[in-house]
Amino acid sequence: MDNYILAELGVEKAAKILEIDAPQVAFFNNEYANSRNINSIFLKDKYLIGFNNSWINDADSLEVFVACFHETRHAFQWKCINGENSAKKSVDSDTVLMWKKEMNNYYQPTSSTIPEAEYINQSIEIDAIAFAHYQMDKFFKIKTIIPNKIYNSVQHILEQYRRNYNV
Repeated sequence: MDNYILAELGVEKAAKILEIDAPQVAFFNNEYANSRNINSIFLKDKYLIGFNNSWINDADSLEVFVACFHETRHAFQWKCINGENSAKKSVDSDTVLMWKKEMNNYYQPTSSTIPEAEYINQSIEIDAIAFAHYQMDKFFKIKTIIPNKIYNSVQHILEQYRRNYNV
């Protein structure tokens, strides 16, 4: 199965897990995205997950699934912010407020003026990394690499998952 089909199926699976409507999936060619190593992106205004053609052609299938889980978690966050998701009740209101603030003032990895530490330390990124890590371990028994800078924050979220889902 090629990575394009895996991306579409992966987003559908992640959306089902999160109990949200699956975002539209698209594929893009963009030299700027290539130069910034952008593999995938969630576009909230279009409710779309875009995958970089240059990356997806060469990616390992497991990397595609990580991106699917990560980006679909951003779609879940967006649904929570907009009160459109029944799963919102599983997320405390302080977290939703933080997600809203960060989504509205997002430190984009596409900007050369934003340090990586500011991007990766956003709670929406920590949450998406934790969700992808958790799902990859659950389905494939693979532990993704968690950046040292956010390791403790991700572990805190993983502990919450384990308590909530009795794992």
